Amino acid sequence: MIGCGDGHTPRLVGLTLDGQAPDSPLVLLLSLDFVDDDGDLDEGVLDTFINGSPTSAGPMPLLPMFVGSDLEPGSTQGHLEFVLELSFADPPPPSGASFTLGARASDGGQHTSTTQELRLKLEY
Repeated sequence: MIGCGDGHTPRLVGLTLDGQAPDSPLVLLLSLDFVDDDGDLDEGVLDTFINGSPTSAGPMPLLPMFVGSDLEPGSTQGHLEFVLELSFADPPPPSGASFTLGARASDGGQHTSTTQELRLKLEY
């Protein structure tokens, strides 16, 4: 799935926008694949970024994402699904504006992955 690492640092790949929540277009359904050779990713957190700045979601615990993705705690690889709600300043950016969404994971040993990013465009 993903190449070898140092045995401790989690590796993320394929940050994907899977859709929007049916009841709120500002709620993004996202997923990514991971490999964590020492199996402590579930003890860590996922940080999200918009244009390189941390989102207001703050660090999100990964254990609930493991459970919601039907992954056993201690899994060393898998597919994680998560939700992120966007919020904007008033007034919001204009329709057609684009931004970069990023995600980075830190495991229980405080080893931090690289940031995976995708480019999104707002359409109202």
